[in-house]
Amino acid sequence: MRSLLAGFGLVTALALAPAYANNVAVADSQAAVLASNVAKQTIESLNTTLQPQRTRLETLRNDINALQDKFTKNGSVMSDKDKQALAAQAQSKLNDYNSTAEGVQKRIEEAQTNMLKTLMPKLESIIDDLRKEGNYDVIIEKKYVIYAVPAADLTKKITDRLNAAK
Repeated sequence: MRSLLAGFGLVTALALAPAYANNVAVADSQAAVLASNVAKQTIESLNTTLQPQRTRLETLRNDINALQDKFTKNGSVMSDKDKQALAAQAQSKLNDYNSTAEGVQKRIEEAQTNMLKTLMPKLESIIDDLRKEGNYDVIIEKKYVIYAVPAADLTKKITDRLNAAK
């Protein structure tokens, strides 16, 4: 019920916004952040740092596939002891794979969080400055807009200012 009322409130606000907002702009804040130099440097650094783990994951994936193929091809003629040994080996590699993948994911999330901690205050300040400079009544996240003229899109200006910010 609460989400229905919130949705109705959002629809009502959007329907009434044109009546009260004379100067409206849109921006894709996520695209602006991802296009910034800080984000590109973070991604590049992360890719370099994580390359050994990614190589390890690829090796483990190949090893697991090889063990599966071996079981598929030879399983019918293998002794129970050999099957158990093969299954234990596969489980060990799978555990190692999952652990490594989890570590990679955690590192990616930490890098994202740190980057956003740095960029969010700058982003908010830049959007506020652009709002004042353009005398905008409303700036709407672009993904919620069906259509906007290209001149109303502030995304590139936001990226440029993020890049210029220290």
